[in-house]
Amino acid sequence: MKDLRTLGLVAALAILPLPALAHHGSSGQFDTSKTVEFTGTITRVRLVNPHAYVYFDVTDDAGEVTNVRCELQSGSLLKRHGWKSDMFEIGSEISIVGSPDRSDPTTCSMSQITFADGVTATRYSTFDDDGNIEAEQRQTERDDGTPNLDGNWAMVRERGAPPGGGGQSPAVLTEAGAAAVEGATANDNPRLHCEATNIVMDWWFDQMVNVIEQTESEITMTYGFMDLVRTIHLDGSEMPEDFVPNRAGHSTGEWDGDTLVVTTTGFDEGWIMAPMGGGPREQADGGDAPGERPAREGQRRRPPSPVKNSPELVVTERFTLNDDGTVLTRDYTFTDPLYLEQPLEGSDEVTLTNDAYEPYACDDLTTERTH
Repeated sequence: MKDLRTLGLVAALAILPLPALAHHGSSGQFDTSKTVEFTGTITRVRLVNPHAYVYFDVTDDAGEVTNVRCELQSGSLLKRHGWKSDMFEIGSEISIVGSPDRSDPTTCSMSQITFADGVTATRYSTFDDDGNIEAEQRQTERDDGTPNLDGNWAMVRERGAPPGGGGQSPAVLTEAGAAAVEGATANDNPRLHCEATNIVMDWWFDQMVNVIEQTESEITMTYGFMDLVRTIHLDGSEMPEDFVPNRAGHSTGEWDGDTLVVTTTGFDEGWIMAPMGGGPREQADGGDAPGERPAREGQRRRPPSPVKNSPELVVTERFTLNDDGTVLTRDYTFTDPLYLEQPLEGSDEVTLTNDAYEPYACDDLTTERTH
């Protein structure tokens, strides 16, 4: 059990126009609307109250060295959570992501730290006696009172269980929906062209590690499959007039108690269920659900018939955490009045993991020998 996420960081003092990775309960010293990234060599650490600090030298491209300090949580709280001074070995390299000080460019408030041994921790991480992060003891609620979704997540598929985790309702196509998939073959599957399929399937496909980064104003979801990136706007940001429809769409979210409700529009024409081989099949006599291919006696059910989405697609998601903050459940609904006779509903869940996120780096070789 190692890092929550290993980032490739650059040695930089510039303030980046990116969202901060966490909210900080400060008096306004730090600008949580911006993010800074540093990589340097540790020179000193002080686990004191009210806030601990780590100090490190950053060398720029010209060879100039600047000593930077980044605020941690209080020394007492860090020690209770298993942080130790010897984790900050003098002379070792660390990388930090944080919020910049409003007046001092050499000071930040740490959101995420990566140590020389590759272990990455957040501001709220808890370590056990062996120096491993204890996911089950992580902070389940953020400083702003919302559930803590930060972290790396992956689907855990039980042996013999179907992918996706379940309970998806059948897809009933309109005439336009049926016409859209007429003649579809496996070659139309976007995965064969290193393209994303949709924001639901790609979240759990192949059990890749996904990353959630959360602030008060937005949530960024980086998918391990096909490197799909979504931004969920929590501040009411509307879709820009010049928005270009795409596979991720434009997402807005709001908290309904402890449930994150997300509505996404702005899709291009894509796939709800991509073709796995052959064209769409008729519903079998005897009860195969619409949208599913009939199975021969003694065989497993064949893959579902392909289903496309139109640009009118609306996806609604409801995300909830379990009590210890380690399982994230999503209930989702596809509503597409052009291609679907009725909404398509389902659910899935992912589990908090210490496995590192890795870029997908797609290079599909399925048809390599046919060219």
